[in-house]
Amino acid sequence: MAFFLKTLFRKSRLKKYSSRTPTGFMPLRSIRSALVILDGAEPDCLRNGDRIRKYLGSHGISVSLVFIDLRKIRKTDTVYVSGDNVISRRNVNWFGMPKIKSKGNLFLVTADLMINLRATDDFTGDFMSRAVAAGFKIGTLAYPGNPFDLTVTGKEPAPETVPDGTTPPETRGNTDEKIDAIYNFLKQIV
Repeated sequence: MAFFLKTLFRKSRLKKYSSRTPTGFMPLRSIRSALVILDGAEPDCLRNGDRIRKYLGSHGISVSLVFIDLRKIRKTDTVYVSGDNVISRRNVNWFGMPKIKSKGNLFLVTADLMINLRATDDFTGDFMSRAVAAGFKIGTLAYPGNPFDLTVTGKEPAPETVPDGTTPPETRGNTDEKIDAIYNFLKQIV
């Protein structure tokens, strides 16, 4: 019964908050603003955010970063990001939607480009990808009904996680691969 209710609420919220902005490929020179969603549980998330900000900034694009870290943090866990641009476990409701009063400013935004670099299949990432009003959406994971104009994949991640719940060490370079693929694609759009 709880699964049915959770599914019902998720469908209802996606229908209500999904962006109605038409999307499609957009040349790099037409993009002025970007929202990038990163995995806050990944040790290299800040480095990846800086790398994206530097690249897009060199093309005159203002970049906003959003980190999603839904781990249950224990005393032994390392927290890689903090601040107003982080969606944590306490910022989502019981079915995974970010709370509008505390984090609505992170997904009720308009940007020319939205990039979701999270490799985690969860409702929070799916919701963010659909709710952001962006003209061009790039993702690294095809959610059901794929909200992205372009989906970039890398090596298949290992099925197991390391003990602290973060990304396995052998797949951490995967995000670098995806970022490079996105850069190469953006350069080619005329």
